[in-house]
Amino acid sequence: MLTNAFGILNKIGELQHVLMHHNVDLAIVTETKLTPEKATPVETSIPGFHPAIRRDRTAHGGGVAIWVKAGLPYRQVNIDCADQEMLWISITGPQGTKVGVCAVYRPGSCADNDIRLFSHLDAGIDAARRSCSRVIVAGDFNVHNTNWLGSRRTTLAGETAEDLCYQHSLTQHIHEATRGRNTLDLVMSDVPGNIISTLYPPLGQSDHAVVITDFELTPHRDRPTARTVWRYQHADWDRLRAFYRDTDWTDIITDEPDTSCNLVTQRIIKGMTRFIPSKVLKTKPTDPVWWTPECSAAVAAKRHAWRSLRRSQANPALQEQYRLACVTSSTCLSRAKEHHLQRIRNKLLSGNIQNKEWWTVVKRAGGSGRDSTMPVLIDSDGQEYTQNRDKAEVIESYFAEKCSLD
Repeated sequence: MLTNAFGILNKIGELQHVLMHHNVDLAIVTETKLTPEKATPVETSIPGFHPAIRRDRTAHGGGVAIWVKAGLPYRQVNIDCADQEMLWISITGPQGTKVGVCAVYRPGSCADNDIRLFSHLDAGIDAARRSCSRVIVAGDFNVHNTNWLGSRRTTLAGETAEDLCYQHSLTQHIHEATRGRNTLDLVMSDVPGNIISTLYPPLGQSDHAVVITDFELTPHRDRPTARTVWRYQHADWDRLRAFYRDTDWTDIITDEPDTSCNLVTQRIIKGMTRFIPSKVLKTKPTDPVWWTPECSAAVAAKRHAWRSLRRSQANPALQEQYRLACVTSSTCLSRAKEHHLQRIRNKLLSGNIQNKEWWTVVKRAGGSGRDSTMPVLIDSDGQEYTQNRDKAEVIESYFAEKCSLD
């Protein structure tokens, strides 16, 4: 997914809805207008995604950020881009294949003959290909090229962008206007297959469409997991005690430790299953916890108004309808989120909350309650470990080595 947010901090909730609704694996957002002082990692966190990878400029403009879905192994790649607003990451796919992804923002204030970004991008693609088998470059380029992008005019920057695309055997996948009548937001790659890009309404009151591109990539994902939560407060303790008391443990505990351990564990779980209610929780993320039916209705109305406006750009009535739909949607989402936060405040201040529940509420409010995915681990030899089992074994070996005694 690619979008120009024109300030992302007050659109995090809507961004989260788009990511979940369209099952997006990776989001690139330009013109984020963030600074470390203005937005902490908690304020830009999205449940079900790794912490945002950011390159900030100022609170008044610029900046790029990338959100990667939790479970997708990635690492940030340090490629020199001087003062240009670019971010490089590497995503690891099955069989260890790597895809280099670059997020780009070229400000609209750049002169038509300013091509500095493309020299850095040219060198960055060469550097990325030393370790990655495929490359994807996406962002807001703010260039014009009549033959290549269908623009009304052609500039030196637009010609340079086209030359760069062909020199590196990339394909430009966006063939519709993303802002007004101009195609400014581009997605270029050397990924084979039928690549489909679809446009959706902008975030908030931004004037850039959201672009979602489907690549035929299958990056490694650990399978969704589920865990059983026992409702101990509703357990039938008397019958559970009787169950264990009536068990002939001498038949279960033998001279074989492993066999005995497995049999004892099975017996304990059998008793719990019979006399303690439980439920299974899956790790798959959902809509924001504060999302309401009114939010869904407001976003749907905005989407309908945006589609009507695209069919008739010069219609003043449709322009006003879309403007009002944007305001209504933003207000509805802000109000729903504020009401949810107020309920959390009231709960935390009520004094009727236990320690464990208190910390659970705090973590969920901060967006860190569901994300337990470890990042890619790299050993001293440069070997990468992406699967959870491999990561666990590497950590186990490391601590075993450190904790061994003569």
